[in-house]
Amino acid sequence: MPNGGLDEWDIARRGLRSISSPEIKSFWDGYIAHRRPVPIERGSLYSRWRRVSDDLVISLYLTNRSVGLFVRGQRGERYRTTLNRLSGHEPQLGEALGASLSGYVGCCYLMNLPLPVTDPGSWPQAYAWLEEQEEFYHRVLNDLLKIP
Repeated sequence: MPNGGLDEWDIARRGLRSISSPEIKSFWDGYIAHRRPVPIERGSLYSRWRRVSDDLVISLYLTNRSVGLFVRGQRGERYRTTLNRLSGHEPQLGEALGASLSGYVGCCYLMNLPLPVTDPGSWPQAYAWLEEQEEFYHRVLNDLLKIP
C-alpha cells in the first residue's frame, strides 16, 4: 500500500501477530457450528464458500484484522468474467446489497467488518455478522438473479 498503509488482505506484515492455522481452523469450526446448517465448502485456509448457483459463490473470509465476504465465480474463474456476468444486474444488485460491484478490484460486492480476529474474544461478533451478511447476500442474489 502507498505510504505504508495496511490493506484488507494484510495477513502478516508490519509486526502484526499473524493468526495461526490452528486458530483459523478453530474459527471456521466455530462459525460452522454457530450458523444455520446449510452447505458450506472450504475455499482456502482463510475462506469458506457458500454456493448460490453453479457459477456463483459467496466467499466468506478472515484476515488478521477483519472478516468479510464477497461474490465470486466458480474455482478458476477470473474476476473479470464474474464482473462481466454480474454487471448486467447493475445498479439494482449493488444497491440491494449495499456494496459496489467493482469498488475493490478482484472482489465483487466486497463487505467487511474490522475487528481483531487474532483475539478469540472477537469471534462471537464475527460469527453473528458473517451469518447475517451471508444470509442477506444469499437471499438478495437468489431474488434478483432469479436463481431457482
